[in-house]
Amino acid sequence: MGPGDFPTKPQGRRRARRKGRATKDAERRAIAKANAKPVRPPRGPMPGFAVLHVDGGARGAPGPAAIGYLLQDEEGVRIAEYAEAIGTASAAEAEYRALLAGLTRAHELGLRRVSARSDSRLLIAHVDGERNIRSPRLIELEADITDMRMRIGTVLFEWIPAVANGEAHRLVAQALESPQK
Repeated sequence: MGPGDFPTKPQGRRRARRKGRATKDAERRAIAKANAKPVRPPRGPMPGFAVLHVDGGARGAPGPAAIGYLLQDEEGVRIAEYAEAIGTASAAEAEYRALLAGLTRAHELGLRRVSARSDSRLLIAHVDGERNIRSPRLIELEADITDMRMRIGTVLFEWIPAVANGEAHRLVAQALESPQK
């Protein structure tokens, strides 16, 4: 073998995926998301903290969108829930609007300590300051969320897997299925 005689990969298309496996990247991402495990298991309600579960979703990018939240007191008693179709928006915008709506309701109820949980890693990374926001619309919503966070007092943000956010997800699915006004 000479210096230029290295074995090379064939150029062009990659090898076909095995039969019975996901063939599209979207399918692979959906499978990975469904099987995602948090870095640490989600904790139960923290003493003295109300728990806010939020979810937002859209059918399309952008498309018909809806928000939903579920608010529980520190003993786990449901004190508020809400779902609404919000018109046309992206999924990320729906997640932000769901969080803002939930925090606004927590403030109206006079809650001073809230643990806000979402299955959107992007949302949690943005509001915790771990990632920069590039969308002007999301920057506006994040400013409103920060304002509401300050009005409440203590708000902790936590990512949870989608299976742990089932009730909020159900509310969003119901709002998306309901006929538009």
